Amino acid sequence: MPTRAANDNQSPRPARPLPRRRRFALDALSDAEVLRLALGRGHGGLSAAALGRHLLATHDGLRGVLRAGPGSLAQDVGPHLATRLLAAWELVQRARCAPPPRRMPFTSSRDIVRNWSARMVDLPDECVVALVLDVKQRLVAERVLANGTPAGVALGVREVFALAVREGGASMVLVHNHPSGDPTPSPEDAEFTRRVAEVGAAIELPLLDHVILGRDGAFSFLDAGLLKSSG
Repeated sequence: MPTRAANDNQSPRPARPLPRRRRFALDALSDAEVLRLALGRGHGGLSAAALGRHLLATHDGLRGVLRAGPGSLAQDVGPHLATRLLAAWELVQRARCAPPPRRMPFTSSRDIVRNWSARMVDLPDECVVALVLDVKQRLVAERVLANGTPAGVALGVREVFALAVREGGASMVLVHNHPSGDPTPSPEDAEFTRRVAEVGAAIELPLLDHVILGRDGAFSFLDAGLLKSSG
């Protein structure tokens, strides 16, 4: 809990506006300054600036603040400001997680990273997603195969191939995240990719790529030469 100042009977003043030269250069602000703006005012005798610094210290940085639950944030900043912060984060999440345009073709691993990285890198558990594409490599269906490691998703693979056939899919891409942040594939990832590629080749529904996403970057089986190009 933040420590109350001696004059805690007075409501904390709203945060002073930033100097004009910095007001709209948000990317140049520190995490504490951005939190100060998001909060708008202080709480419990702390100014908005001090409260932002308190949040960062208490939750081990901005990522920890964003992952904190409503109850934890309410203890730090009160229910009103907690709701304000969570609403701002919800707006960001909705914008980041909006599905890509259905008619946009996926021609490289960069397209996958650009459209799925923000949605998946911060997930607490490993999640495997199958993307079904049409003959022009445009998304026609998306299916979560499993939450957890790829080792136990054989049933999900059968289901997604059935989905691909039903939707008139011509190819498939696998995407999954590594919560550790390191996108380097494990032996299980490699074996899982090999088995899916074999099934896809047998039914003429090729696996175009398997992209692993992490906070430290991304790994493409196709770019690494571990999958045959359909071209």
